[in-house]
Amino acid sequence: MPRSLQRIAVFTLMLALTCVSALAADSATQAFVLPADERVYVEEFSRHVDLLEDATGQLPIDAVAQSSFTPGSLKAANVGFTSSIWWARVTLRNDGPREREIFLRQTYPLIDYLDVYEQTGPGEWKTHQTGDRRPFATRDIAHRDLVFPLHVPAEGERVIYLRYQSQGPIDISLSLFSSPELLESLSREQLAYGIYYGCVIMLLVWSSLVFIAVRDKAFLAYFAYVGTFGLYMLIHNGLAYQYLWPESPRWGNTSLVAFINIALIAGLQFSRMILRAKEVTPRLDLVARILQTVAAALLLASPFVPYATIIAPVAGLVLVGVLFMLVLGTSAMVAGSRPARFYVIAWSSFLCGSVVFLLKTFGVLPHTFFTQNGWQIGSLLEMILLSLTLSTRMNELQHQSRTDPLTLLGNRRLFDDRLPEEFAVARQEQRQLSLLVLDIDHFKSYNDRHGHARGDQAIKAVGHALRKFARKPLVACRYGGEEFTVILPGVDCQTAAVMSERLRRVIEETLHGDLAITISVGYACLARGEFGSAEQFFEAADSALYTAKQSGRNCVVAFHERAEQEQEPPVQLDARAATS
Repeated sequence: MPRSLQRIAVFTLMLALTCVSALAADSATQAFVLPADERVYVEEFSRHVDLLEDATGQLPIDAVAQSSFTPGSLKAANVGFTSSIWWARVTLRNDGPREREIFLRQTYPLIDYLDVYEQTGPGEWKTHQTGDRRPFATRDIAHRDLVFPLHVPAEGERVIYLRYQSQGPIDISLSLFSSPELLESLSREQLAYGIYYGCVIMLLVWSSLVFIAVRDKAFLAYFAYVGTFGLYMLIHNGLAYQYLWPESPRWGNTSLVAFINIALIAGLQFSRMILRAKEVTPRLDLVARILQTVAAALLLASPFVPYATIIAPVAGLVLVGVLFMLVLGTSAMVAGSRPARFYVIAWSSFLCGSVVFLLKTFGVLPHTFFTQNGWQIGSLLEMILLSLTLSTRMNELQHQSRTDPLTLLGNRRLFDDRLPEEFAVARQEQRQLSLLVLDIDHFKSYNDRHGHARGDQAIKAVGHALRKFARKPLVACRYGGEEFTVILPGVDCQTAAVMSERLRRVIEETLHGDLAITISVGYACLARGEFGSAEQFFEAADSALYTAKQSGRNCVVAFHERAEQEQEPPVQLDARAATS
């Protein structure tokens, strides 16, 4: 053979050996050396695993052990939705003089089937078979996550293969612990979950008690939303499977889809009620009802449609629903809804947590503590902020219960509450206080001539004038029918007379022609009478009104002048009297 051909052959052989060595190096598992101090705590252990995709799902463990794996990473380990079987390979090395017990924990519990193979010798395997499609009793350790006790021989290695199969997303999220560190980690988690579900229970109790007290259905919808979403989070975290239905793996997977749809329906219903979407944003209210219908359809389909088929549209619907509720809240806030402010902040928090978790679910973001628990953190903030929204709703309900719907003035209840308060403060602090009582002249005959619709318009006209007239701290109320009251804190008799006449003149000029109205006004001043109670004070102003009506109407009479007016014709403080 020519020397040149020999050189080419040698070079080719060396190149082939180099490539084989490189391939062998790439496929070899980098062993994780256990620390010598025997304390092991590796939260993101998935970065130390190698991965293999089995597209056919037919590879036996012996064939897998001979296959070439690719080095893993946190992002690569979060596979997302797939029809393939995925294998993870872990090699643990123990340089110490005695055997070590180590716990490998799969922290995303929603894996249908997870089989773990420990290679104890050539062709010998110790197998662990579990997953949320198998009864809970198959788990080595009774815990919501999948925890596997492993034994690494002294001065040796142990190779572990994990087989992942799931209709939902595959998230290879592994942590490695020694027993003390595992106990510490579980203790911290118990505290965190105790805080979370303690808050959920507290919100449920609070909303149920308030609903019983005020009978507002918005509180009932909030109760349904918090309850169903809290139960969904129990399922999502694996706690429901552990404690509620450990022998019903099929229902455990179906319930995950069912309760998120129920929570979405309840959340949309709460949003429609608290924001009064039907009145404020009718078109968006229609969209909300459409989303509720779609969620109801997915709910009914969940027992019959495979989980792998239904979970993606459900996740998409949840994301669309959260975005929609944010738009709905913003629109209501622009329209002037008070509860909408806290509502928008609440759903913004939930949206951030939902987006982070869904991106993790679809494999875009790696599995970390924040991405895994982002939805839970966001939901807790959202539920607390929504309770503040309900507090604003309570203030609105209280305001509505003390507001006359026709005139938007205070009603009889507000008057009965405020007059004794102002009377007591004026007596205690030696302050001025006046009270006007007025009504529309000949209102019954006005109603008979023009009808009740025109009568309501006349009452509204008086209410509008009083709203402009009675700025804070004055308190204007519709006492009943066509009778009104105005509480004047800090106003003396002379000022009350001027204000009463001004009000009489404004209302006289409000409507014209046959629809014109007039009012009679009686007033009393605390400084010009001996009144033992707020009731006597009101009776004095009311008797002055009676005197004004008996004296020809369309005039103003003070209580302290009533005796004099009963002896001689009253002086009418009308437009003619003012100019004479």
